[in-house]
Amino acid sequence: MTDTAVRVELDQLCINTVRTLAMDAVQQADSGHPGTAMALAPLAYILWQRHLKYNPANPEWPDRDRFVLSAGHACMLLYSVLYLTGYDLTLDEIKQFRQWGSRTPGHSEHGVTPGVEATTGPLGQGIGNAVGMAIAEAQLAALFNRRGHSIIGHHTYFLASDGDLMEGVSHEACSLAGHLKLGKLIGFYDDNRITIDGSTDLAFSDNSARRFESYGWHVQRIADGNDLKAIDSAIAHAKRVAERPSLIIVRTHIAWGSPHKQDTAEAHGAPLGADEVKATKQNLGWPSLEPFYVPDETKRSSNGELPKPGARSSRPTGRSNGGRTARRMRISPPSWIVASQAACRRAGMRRCRSSARTTRRPREPRPARCSTRSLPNCRS
Repeated sequence: MTDTAVRVELDQLCINTVRTLAMDAVQQADSGHPGTAMALAPLAYILWQRHLKYNPANPEWPDRDRFVLSAGHACMLLYSVLYLTGYDLTLDEIKQFRQWGSRTPGHSEHGVTPGVEATTGPLGQGIGNAVGMAIAEAQLAALFNRRGHSIIGHHTYFLASDGDLMEGVSHEACSLAGHLKLGKLIGFYDDNRITIDGSTDLAFSDNSARRFESYGWHVQRIADGNDLKAIDSAIAHAKRVAERPSLIIVRTHIAWGSPHKQDTAEAHGAPLGADEVKATKQNLGWPSLEPFYVPDETKRSSNGELPKPGARSSRPTGRSNGGRTARRMRISPPSWIVASQAACRRAGMRRCRSSARTTRRPREPRPARCSTRSLPNCRS
């Protein structure tokens, strides 16, 4: 077997691990949303394996990439990936999905599960959270980054469902994001055309691509949510678009792999059923019918990362994911940041370190620049 064939087989094994964990957890809890997690497993795998900048040993690392699951009902997708990538989340806690006091609640909650960036339940809320995080990144980068010394440079990703885009908050937040040209904001729209009541045709006929284009977003489409190369390429391209936010519309099939419930509303908000779980595992060629089975290959690496031959490290080592020295382009801050900073300077205002509010303080004399050091306030 060639290296390429081994890689493809291992990719699929890891993706199907996410799918089966989602099925088993929802089935055991007798409650939940398995279908979206099953459909989006390839997207999550590619994002975490090849693009997301994170550190399971230090989930609060300041310059990590942010991922916000606006479609919070699909939280088994997030829990499965966090478990497989080595966060402080065990298989036993996956088995306690939706149980009282567990670390795997029915909608992901910040502060309960390591690696969860925002509490998401009401649809559309997570998109607003992600836009706020991207604004914070742009402001911090403009304030603290210097040529040759960039300490802030992370991306913010969000995953939205049809229901998220039906909510007014998503329109307002995304309009603002386009106006502010938040180039490090990348959204995924899960276009599965299914709601809990049936087809989206019942209540939703927007042209979402044109709507986001009118907001000033860069928009791409992926015709097949299982096309790993297309997903990888689209994310890479979105990261190169530095002057406006990006939306990637991914056509998926809810409960992908389920012989009788794929593309049905029954797979949205209820367990598949024991017989259908068994049939789906057989259809996927899964090596075991035992619940919560995780192949050794999937967790074989010592730090718990999803294994992939040639995969780029996502740990913060001062290097890019490809092992090359990180090179950041210096991009002029958006005009709204420049105007805000200029207004503060004219008013003699400084940012208070102990709080988020701006307070008036007298200007202090700036120390002379050290002639032998690159840092402006070096005293040596």
